[in-house]
Parts: sequence; C-alpha cells; structure tokens
Amino acid sequence: MARGQATEYGPVLWRARAGLDRSGMWGLVAVVFGCLLAVPYQVVRQPDAELGQRVLVIGLTYLIVGAVIVTVLGILNATFQVTPTHVVKRRVLRPAIVVPRQQIAEAVLTPHYAVFGNHRPRAILVDRDTAPLLTSAPLREMADLEGLAQAAPSVTRVPVLTAREATQRWPRMLPWSHRNPAAGVALGFGVVVLCAAVAAVLVAWLVP
Repeated sequence: MARGQATEYGPVLWRARAGLDRSGMWGLVAVVFGCLLAVPYQVVRQPDAELGQRVLVIGLTYLIVGAVIVTVLGILNATFQVTPTHVVKRRVLRPAIVVPRQQIAEAVLTPHYAVFGNHRPRAILVDRDTAPLLTSAPLREMADLEGLAQAAPSVTRVPVLTAREATQRWPRMLPWSHRNPAAGVALGFGVVVLCAAVAAVLVAWLVP
C-alpha cells in the first residue's frame, strides 16, 4: 500500500517494507540445501529400503524444508505504516501490530543495538512507563528507522545502546532475554540442542 492511500487507520503518511536481504537469502538456501541432503543420504544408506519408508523420509524432509521457509519468510517480512493516528506493523501469517500514536511517549533510536553480536540499527517505540510498544525489526536501513521514529513526539538517539544502559534509562523496554543476554543465549542454545536431539532420535528411528 503506497503513501497517501487510505487504510482503516487513515491515510498512509510514511511506509517502509522489510524483506529478505542477500545474506538472509543465502542463509535460507544453505538451510534448505542441507535439509534436502537427507534424501540422497537415505537412499545411499539403505539402498534396499522399502518404498514406503523412503516416501516417509522424503515427505518429512520436504515438510521440514517447507516449515523452515515459511518461518523465515514470516519473521523477515513486514510492512510498517504511519498514519495520522496509528503506527501499524503488518506481518506475514501473523496479526498486525497496531499502536495508537497517542500512546507513544518516545522513540529510542540507535545505529548499534549492542545487546547481541550483530549490532544492527534499531528503533523502539515506548510508552510513558518505558514499556515497548513496537520495535523496528526486521527493518535494517537507518533511513527507514529514522522515518519510523518520527511517529513519536520525541526521539532519543543513542550512538551505541547496551543492555546495561537500556535497563538503567528505560527499565521496561527490553525483554528478559535482552536484559540478560548471556542467559538468553544459553536458553537458545538449550533449545537448539533439544531440537537436534529430537531430530537425531527421528533419524535413528527412520533409518535403522
């Protein structure tokens, strides 16, 4: 939807769209290619396997590949719109996030969000109690973040935003995993290990 067009929240004053960049595309290709390697592996591992077993393995492989593609595209694709009364983040396969502009007290804008290792730019819209209303992810361009931040009555620019500074200045802005990055990484690693263990069990069951 272009600027100036009418929406249920009024005419669009500003718009930006986030999608899959080149690095994300190559990462997705690598994941898909890795999953598809299970098909020839199963054929080589068990050349005399029954047709039903092969169909089951191939079907599960393509199901996993499809789930990965849908998940990645759903996370990395979003459209942001600013109208006279609302800020709207429209997402793929998920409900839109709609924030009345009168609830926005401040926009925190940084070119280096130093909570995780990527240090990418980020804008966060917060209310009077510093609770987050909307984040700029998955937008990556600083110009887009500047445009989104203008929806707030005031903008605070921080050259490098660390978890410690954010917690001190905006106590409620960061989620738990961002306030405690080490614990968040450990939890994420545990989830990955659990998923890998489940996958290993499935492979052992399907390919004896």
